[in-house]
Amino acid sequence: MRKQKGFSLIELLIVVAIILIIAAIAIPNLLRARMAANESSAASSIRDHRIFYDSSGPGRRSGRSLRSRSGNRLHD
Repeated sequence: MRKQKGFSLIELLIVVAIILIIAAIAIPNLLRARMAANESSAASSIRDHRIFYDSSGPGRRSGRSLRSRSGNRLHD
């Protein structure tokens, strides 16, 4: 018998299937983490702009509230 070199087709298909399963689990989690990071960054930016807006000069009323697009009040 001759000596086998390399991998069989079944072994390669199993490896590809395992990689696809891991990717199917990891990609949605990565997207959720990215969305959470973007939301956190946006909230921080809004707070920074609010602090600047409230303290940007004399005659400005402090305590103005910013509202999100849905109309909900954003809290510090």
